[in-house]
Amino acid sequence: MEKEEILERIFENIKNGKNSLIWKNNTYEYADLIKTKYRAVYINETDPIKSKMIKVIREVSKMEEIKKIESEEQLNKKTKDQLKAILHKRNRKYKLVIIFNHFERLTRTSAQYWMSLTGNPYIIMVGSTFGVHKKEAYGFYKTFELINKEEQEESRAEVNITIPFILLIGALIFICLYKLSLISSDKVMTAVIMSILVTRTILYFVK
Repeated sequence: MEKEEILERIFENIKNGKNSLIWKNNTYEYADLIKTKYRAVYINETDPIKSKMIKVIREVSKMEEIKKIESEEQLNKKTKDQLKAILHKRNRKYKLVIIFNHFERLTRTSAQYWMSLTGNPYIIMVGSTFGVHKKEAYGFYKTFELINKEEQEESRAEVNITIPFILLIGALIFICLYKLSLISSDKVMTAVIMSILVTRTILYFVK
């Protein structure tokens, strides 16, 4: 899917008050474009929650032209729930888009927190995902529309084809080690371990 089409879908979702998720696209590329139409804050990743919330609050305070904005040190003394209340109070008239990356890294705590934040109709999130989300974040994941879902499905199909091939390579490595007599008969397990390590390394880079 082309960047322009992705951006168009993001704008449509923001207009309808819906969160957007992009498969393997860094949202930084879209941040400035989103800011041309909506209030938006780019936080890169959602953790640590407190420091990210402080950044959002300070940015919104500037947008609201508040003269005496609390320092980071002052806001850091607040609890996460207090920070949430401050943001809701200062952002009651306009839609605010919070832009982030790596949904797949969300923990249970961060997923629950950001999900509760987006319960506010004025706060919308646009994120990216580069892998499979944790099961603890499933409820939050369901509030998003995966925009370029076709690309995710194509990626999964490629992995499904690649994995058996890589496993075959691992088996061949073991056979070669054994046939070349690089190991003695009492060290077969060493060859197995080496084969597994090589296979896992290849799988890691493929994913």
